[in-house]
Amino acid sequence: MTEIRHFTASAVVFDETDRVLLVHHNKIGLWLYPGGHIDPNEDPAQATIREVREEAGIDVEIIAEERFRHPAVGTVPTPFTIITMPVTDRKIGAHHHIDMVYVCRALSNEVTHQPEEVGGYRWVAVAEVATLATPPDLPSLIAEAHKFLRTHT
Repeated sequence: MTEIRHFTASAVVFDETDRVLLVHHNKIGLWLYPGGHIDPNEDPAQATIREVREEAGIDVEIIAEERFRHPAVGTVPTPFTIITMPVTDRKIGAHHHIDMVYVCRALSNEVTHQPEEVGGYRWVAVAEVATLATPPDLPSLIAEAHKFLRTHT
């Protein structure tokens, strides 16, 4: 049996004081960073920017290392990391998400969340992420993303 995999893109978004944006995901009841499925004809960076705009109503700038450039080809910003995770939902059942996670800087912090998917939002100090109901890997991922941000801006 072939394993079902979906490509997703997400954003660890920091504001001007290095707080991270977390959204409360209605389906799973946990605090997460914004993100979702990559649409047809969309690259991961475009999906990341769109998902943050849809879920939080703000625009972001992707912080990424440029690892290659040549005039004959285009490039897509390199994700901070790519993670895989098992997911189960009512429509598809058990499957995996291959999530391209970007580090981003918010261009504003006037959030307007999408109530169909997101039950609320918070700007949170990095040290306080572990006090919230999150997936177990989220606090360490955000801490590493924060280190990356500090060395790349």
